[in-house]
Amino acid sequence: MTDKNQHLVDIPVIDAPDGPLQLAQLQSAKLKQLLKLTHETLPPPLLRWGDKYSAACLQNSRNPYLSEIDEIARILGQPGGYALNFIFEMACTTGCRSPDGKMAMQIYRTLDWPFRLGADVVVARHRPSAGIYFNITWPGYIGVLTALAPGRFAAAINEAPMSYAFEKYGLSPPVDWVVNRWRIRKRTSLPPGHLLRQVFEQCSSYEEAKNILATTPICIAAIFTLTGTKPDEGCIIERQEKDAYIHEGAACITNHWLNSKFKGHPRRGRNSRKRLAKMQCSLPSLKGDFDWLEPPVLDGLTRIAAELNAGKESLLLQGWDGDVPQTNILRLGD
Repeated sequence: MTDKNQHLVDIPVIDAPDGPLQLAQLQSAKLKQLLKLTHETLPPPLLRWGDKYSAACLQNSRNPYLSEIDEIARILGQPGGYALNFIFEMACTTGCRSPDGKMAMQIYRTLDWPFRLGADVVVARHRPSAGIYFNITWPGYIGVLTALAPGRFAAAINEAPMSYAFEKYGLSPPVDWVVNRWRIRKRTSLPPGHLLRQVFEQCSSYEEAKNILATTPICIAAIFTLTGTKPDEGCIIERQEKDAYIHEGAACITNHWLNSKFKGHPRRGRNSRKRLAKMQCSLPSLKGDFDWLEPPVLDGLTRIAAELNAGKESLLLQGWDGDVPQTNILRLGD
């Protein structure tokens, strides 16, 4: 059981101008320690199977980051590098709004997943041709889940509902999960986290990022929250593999569809709807500084909480283990 009075660690900001692989190389001594924490949820035999499956998917699709993931696997020297870079199971709560109607929209975000990595979160400062961005991540992960590009945009990914085995109905969640994973193996499009990385590396504006996130095919459904540098630049993009539904303006999202067109099993069922209802209730009066971070948005699987504002060029971040803080609050900008 975690001690609520334990010492809180600082979140490091690591300069890795060349991207996530350079971050992993700089932090190579930590990779096996992080992998060991994932064994609490994914035992080595399951990781071995996941590595073979994930490597095959990445090879079949000619994934542009395969060589980087190959290097992660080499540094690790044990199963996990491919599987953990091809995982899609993270539940999240995300909202966006302008704090006062005049300044840029801000993202309010928790990332929830089983791996107890809240104390190990880092912020990597990357410098691609499109401009600097701050990647909230863990060494060894090649994609992007939550990030801020000051003066350009901020974005985050939520896990989408599990697609039905058939267009309008499913068989059961376990069977539909297997069907979905089998279909991924035959697809050549990017995983959502890899697409989001490309957006941060290549897009110079909110509108450009929005167009790419809404129109580029992806190998599995996902939900993107995107904000720009103006009070009217913010949206939630619900994505299926080749289709999109965009909710413009201030909004919240968890892990079930807001639109009635898309079908699928909500992730974490009733908890998703409870988290959404709480965030919707809090959103109109938020002042920031984590005044929204309370149950059920903060729950047993919460690993990070963040606030991102591309217009103010500010980032607020804390690592968590459920409802127990693991790190001091990191403030960048503003």
